[in-house]
Amino acid sequence: MNETDFSPLEKAIAKKIDQTKSKATQPGYLRQLVAKLHLRIEAALARGCEYDDLAKSIAESGVKISAATLKQYHTEYRRQLEKEVGDNSDSSDSTLPPAVPVPATRKPEVAIKDANTQPAAVLPKIKQEAAERLFSNK
Repeated sequence: MNETDFSPLEKAIAKKIDQTKSKATQPGYLRQLVAKLHLRIEAALARGCEYDDLAKSIAESGVKISAATLKQYHTEYRRQLEKEVGDNSDSSDSTLPPAVPVPATRKPEVAIKDANTQPAAVLPKIKQEAAERLFSNK
């Protein structure tokens, strides 16, 4: 069919098709886009936005994506990140030490008596120990 046989409407549609951005049609482009925008999508969802709103915003930029596809790709990427975090925390190659609780050491206590020689309170000697450490370093 020859372009001269096109109606004005068909010519306009053909022009729009020719101007379509090619990268949106590349395999995996939408998944990569969702992965790159993951944190922004998370923030928008936290603010109460819905996938429909986000898909419309993306479509306004010229990349056609449905809300269902956006939700699918986003949740898949989120699960992938959670799995990677779980795998890294279980590995023995971790640079962080294992989470072993350290027993707390109890500070020595001293009894303080008031003017009537009655014990008023039992307090740790934190200030005294701090002062001793400060002056012992000099």
